[in-house]
Amino acid sequence: MRGALKGALATSRRAGRPQAQGHPYVSTVGVAADQGGAPIFLFSTLAAHTQDLLVDPRASLLVEAPITASNPLEDARCTLVGRVELLSGFEVDAARATYLTRHLGAARYAGFGDFAPWRMHVEKVHFVGGFGRAKWFKGTDYSSSAPNLVRAQTEILDGLNAEKNADICALAAHAMGRPVSRSAGRVGRGWQAVGLDADGLCLRNEKGASLRVDFVSAAQDVRGWKSRFQTMLKRTYA
Repeated sequence: MRGALKGALATSRRAGRPQAQGHPYVSTVGVAADQGGAPIFLFSTLAAHTQDLLVDPRASLLVEAPITASNPLEDARCTLVGRVELLSGFEVDAARATYLTRHLGAARYAGFGDFAPWRMHVEKVHFVGGFGRAKWFKGTDYSSSAPNLVRAQTEILDGLNAEKNADICALAAHAMGRPVSRSAGRVGRGWQAVGLDADGLCLRNEKGASLRVDFVSAAQDVRGWKSRFQTMLKRTYA
């Protein structure tokens, strides 16, 4: 979910024209995960799925890992089930910023009057890791929470980009499968850390391309996050 940029959102056709009313309606939507892992969307009120959600907020979201196997059904995917609700108040700016971190191009229309951030309250998750590997679990077991990491996010990002930019560029090169070594000096150019959470961080370069790099396990606090970052750097330069 952290790495997903899009997903298939299923709503119930309740609004608008009578065609297909009462049937599931599936649409491709842009998505980003908030600090707890909940899906964040930027929806227009003109979209069919938004009209459905205004009547019935129940929905499912399917996200898939990049295809690596010859049989796509052997790759990992998960379906998040819950309620998708329009955000308001102080949550709006934070959610919009989170979405734009992953979808820089959406800045062109994010400020339009008919667009607003929405979030799914995850109630259940069905994970499929490939053939014979499937499990349902509760939304409370899915969500991650590290409140002090949220508060320290800006400070950590500023420090990474000011003091460890060469390491950030090396992380990006490593994520793209390029060889990296400290003796080779600065590897790659123009990459910055633009977002972080308990599971890792997001990088973006000067051309707008983005990358997601993940830890092996989730951090519970700032100290744990920094420790995992250092471990990831050691793997990068190994």
